[in-house]
Amino acid sequence: EFFHTFNALYTFNKQVVLASDRPPRDLQTLEARLRSRFEGGLVIDIQTPELETRAAILYQWAKENNLTLPASTCEMIAAKARANVRELEGIFNQIVATIRLSGAKVTPMLTDDILDGYRRPRHRVTLKHVLETVANHHGLSTDDLIGPKRNGPINQARQIAMYLAREYTTASLPQIGDAFGGRRHSTVLHSCSKVEEEIRTSDAYAGIVNYLRDKLVKLK
Repeated sequence: EFFHTFNALYTFNKQVVLASDRPPRDLQTLEARLRSRFEGGLVIDIQTPELETRAAILYQWAKENNLTLPASTCEMIAAKARANVRELEGIFNQIVATIRLSGAKVTPMLTDDILDGYRRPRHRVTLKHVLETVANHHGLSTDDLIGPKRNGPINQARQIAMYLAREYTTASLPQIGDAFGGRRHSTVLHSCSKVEEEIRTSDAYAGIVNYLRDKLVKLK
């Protein structure tokens, strides 16, 4: 279906813009004919946003979440998250969760404390680490998380595990999907979006995610 849609747009000289975390030739989950079409277009490597752009992204996120972040605070956070937008988003979500849980106002001191606590794991976190950590916390087995069951507790734990896998591992969305029982990358993306939404609206949920983050950071 996607091929025919793309082909129709291509035939009528319509502009199609696609984003991916890898070049077209490495998109092995797509049909060869699609990869070939993509490679025939203009492929641009999008680098990590500069400091000013990262700060502007933070300001927009804060605005969308009815959160007041001074320009100096946005710059502090942007300076900390130098790797990619995903890391920037992770720090922002932690700040939102901390503020909602504590009821504190955003100050340079509070922001600095949160940034000090945002550490990279001592050791490389793997998909196995994430699965085991989340499963143990929820009283489940890793088979529950990668299996077909979709009841409330299992589905919630699975979504959190996918979110943390995206945040703490180097695995791509398709690789995460494969680790979770061969699920599609679109399912992983939907789960991550769902977790982000819950973090911003539920203090209890944010507390669980932050607890699991801390467990992964302290892995030995």
